[in-house]
Amino acid sequence: MKVTLQLPRRASYADYLAVEDLSAHRHELIEGVIVAMAGGSDEHNAIAGKIAMLFGMRTSGACRYYTPDQRFWIASSFRGRYSDGSIICGKPEHPPHDPQATTNPAVVVEVLSPSSEGDDDGDKRRDFQACPSLQAYVLTCQDERRVMVYRRSETGDWLAEADIYRDDDSFRLPMLDADIAVAAIYDGILDAHGASLLR
Repeated sequence: MKVTLQLPRRASYADYLAVEDLSAHRHELIEGVIVAMAGGSDEHNAIAGKIAMLFGMRTSGACRYYTPDQRFWIASSFRGRYSDGSIICGKPEHPPHDPQATTNPAVVVEVLSPSSEGDDDGDKRRDFQACPSLQAYVLTCQDERRVMVYRRSETGDWLAEADIYRDDDSFRLPMLDADIAVAAIYDGILDAHGASLLR
């Protein structure tokens, strides 16, 4: 369930920043509506934490892993967005109107949940894919041991279908210096059938 802040008019980005700067919770700006982001389940948060550990240890060069608190400005859709994790290479680039948002993610990670799956693999994915810097968009399931990776081709176009990786697979991402085993993301969180080990 999403909670929206109702204003008598469409919110501007300045309205959004005023709410965001004073709030203890994160929000996104979608089509002039300020949308509160719901907290994740135990499984969602544990998977996101495992990804942060695995990806963070494998970033190479000038690339760094960023937490879910990193805000992004999506210029193509005039939206403020967050992800469950990201990799930015080089110095973060900021739009002039929001010094805390960045515009140059190289990899974006989302952990799918029932309330966010349609957006994460829909409008949000398309928003991030519009960022020229983005090379991969990673979706991890929270109720089965499965990872999907959308990749940008060498010609700069996005491949239409995601690569799908299951329990015995590993995958490589740009800016990581080693493969990531799917099992390493889920071990201790979901069993082989996708049932939670946290309950």
